[in-house]
Amino acid sequence: MPSAPTPNPNSPERWFPSRKPLTDPRLRLFCLPFAGGSASIYSGWQGGLPPGVELCAVQLPGRERRLMEKPFDNMSALMDVLLPVLAPLLDKPFAFFGYSMGSRISLELTRRLQARNGPLPRGLVLAASGAPRESDRKPIHHLPQEQFIEELRRYDGTPEEILQHRELLELLVPTLRADFALAWWENGPGPVKLDVPISVMGGTEDKHVSLARLETWREETRNADFRIRHFEGGHFFLRKQQPAMLAALGEDLTRWMAAPA
Repeated sequence: MPSAPTPNPNSPERWFPSRKPLTDPRLRLFCLPFAGGSASIYSGWQGGLPPGVELCAVQLPGRERRLMEKPFDNMSALMDVLLPVLAPLLDKPFAFFGYSMGSRISLELTRRLQARNGPLPRGLVLAASGAPRESDRKPIHHLPQEQFIEELRRYDGTPEEILQHRELLELLVPTLRADFALAWWENGPGPVKLDVPISVMGGTEDKHVSLARLETWREETRNADFRIRHFEGGHFFLRKQQPAMLAALGEDLTRWMAAPA
């Protein structure tokens, strides 16, 4: 009996497991998760987006159905794989939404596209992070296990029952370490400013990203369309502020879709 074909790790179905293609989308919204997060954090968002916007939540290796795949801890390596996966879907207007680590990935994707004179997003929506030009984040991914777990506690992103479950942690820690390596990725010398609008979201009680640090994103773009919005809550304000976030996101996307290409 012939063996089943080995799944292609770069197939769109693996990277966009919840995508429901629209017949003729006005815009595709690619959503990147926070460290340790998965595509499922954006489940339920499609109904809150403007008509014609197709949700494409990105599933990175090392989580959910891709749990046994090695996670990326190198931004350049991730770009080399992710950009070819995205390329066929960039035939329509698109935008990036990134939360915390996802903001760093969204920025790097846009930098690469601009450097190649490729299609550019209509805009970036970046949440719960500051720009890497003025980063004060610590490389916690290098810490010994116990210290790393304590740092995870400080972020309030990993449930305590998981942090107490040693067997489960053994599965999850490699992905979390890799994700924090991506979030911390060095900016490189003389980064070029982008030519796209940027909209920033931050939590009023975020202990890791102050409201003042949200302003640092202004230095990443030459485009005059730059906005900052504040939401009540800490670093993971998206858990309680989803309706308000979707309303703000919809406002940005509607404006960008109406703007000349």
